[in-house]
Amino acid sequence: MKKFLKILEIVVWVLLAGGLVTLLGFTTIEHNSNVCKKYIIKIDYGRADVLVTQEDVYDVIKGTGNLLKGEALGNIDFERIERELKKHTYVADAQAYMSLEGVVEIDIVQRQPILRIFNQKGESFYLDGTGSLMPLNPAFSARVLVATGSIPEAFSKKVCYLKDSVSRKDSIECRSVMNNLYKVAAYIVKDKFLKAQIEQIYVEPSGEFELIPRVGDHIIILGGADNLEDKFERLLVFYRQGLSKTGWHRYNIINIKFKDQVVCSKI
Repeated sequence: MKKFLKILEIVVWVLLAGGLVTLLGFTTIEHNSNVCKKYIIKIDYGRADVLVTQEDVYDVIKGTGNLLKGEALGNIDFERIERELKKHTYVADAQAYMSLEGVVEIDIVQRQPILRIFNQKGESFYLDGTGSLMPLNPAFSARVLVATGSIPEAFSKKVCYLKDSVSRKDSIECRSVMNNLYKVAAYIVKDKFLKAQIEQIYVEPSGEFELIPRVGDHIIILGGADNLEDKFERLLVFYRQGLSKTGWHRYNIINIKFKDQVVCSKI
């Protein structure tokens, strides 16, 4: 008797499971045959200016052969849409999915430029928060920190200056100017005061850096990209305790390149 009840229990569970699978199958078929009632494109710009618009995103989607609105949900190739959107110059991430109500949603995360480069070759492009380079957008301009001077590196889509150490010709141990620019820019933009105060990085032929502030007639001699936390901490202390008392126009040069020192001079 017990054996019979056990077999009966197994049969019941098999039937229930089969019924559930069948029901889900019919639900999926019905859902896929429904049409897309509308689509929503959401773009997360973070703290950056607009570089990609909803129209840009939809143009990419149309290029995949998907018009979305009015299409059967089962015919929309969500994987291809995501794949093509992630190839877009200014897109960091893309997610495409549908709701049970038949609404297609496209979520975009825009790349975050932190520095605009003007190199020695006459090229101009952006460096983003991941250490990769971005071309300029002819329709929009990002208001970011600017770097000029002795910058030999050309634009490249392949190099990541957060991960790669690109050596200069004169020394295989020396990190590239762009590597060091990334280090300095990334430090500046993460500090609210420094991001507001520093508007330009100038690269000397030696590879050392000068910083041009928005407020004050001085330049800041940073030196190399080493010991940035210590250097900028000394600068901030001097701004708070020194220039706040002497005035912002007393000095032309503030030198923080030497350890434990802030050397000021007037030309």
